[in-house]
Amino acid sequence: MAGNRPEQKLEDKLEKYCRRLFYMQPVSEPTPLDPSAMEYFGVFSVKDPQATDRKLWYIYYCLRPEISGAVEKVRQKFGRKNVYEIYQKLTFSGVGFHKIVKDYFCHLKWISRGNLLEAPPISYYNDEKVVKTVSELHDKEQRRLFDYIMDQHDWFKRYNDQKPRPERH
Repeated sequence: MAGNRPEQKLEDKLEKYCRRLFYMQPVSEPTPLDPSAMEYFGVFSVKDPQATDRKLWYIYYCLRPEISGAVEKVRQKFGRKNVYEIYQKLTFSGVGFHKIVKDYFCHLKWISRGNLLEAPPISYYNDEKVVKTVSELHDKEQRRLFDYIMDQHDWFKRYNDQKPRPERH
């Protein structure tokens, strides 16, 4: 009975449509969603006990089962008291979004070493501003993906769903 849920039917219809839209081979059976294959992107705020005026953030991406290991690794590296998570979001591509965030802050003349971002000393950025900026970048990325799919949909609809001409009387 679990296979007859309305959301399951919707997922199957959506997958069938997307396969037609992107010219992929149809699948004879429904493909289940694997939650362990989803990627997450996150940001940690890092306090440096030796230099309290430094503003540091650690960005990461990983699969869902690897989140606890990544969090533990960062906390061991910087100390449990000095690290806390300020942002975590499900992304389409963790690698791609990591590059977008890193490039954005590099263009602001931030120091970037690996996954660690350091704001200049005279920067007005704090944790709230970083979360707002990363959220805006995520929204832009989601919008870009949505626009791409909608462009493909419009093109597909224009060229494949044409109705025959009405007959003249």
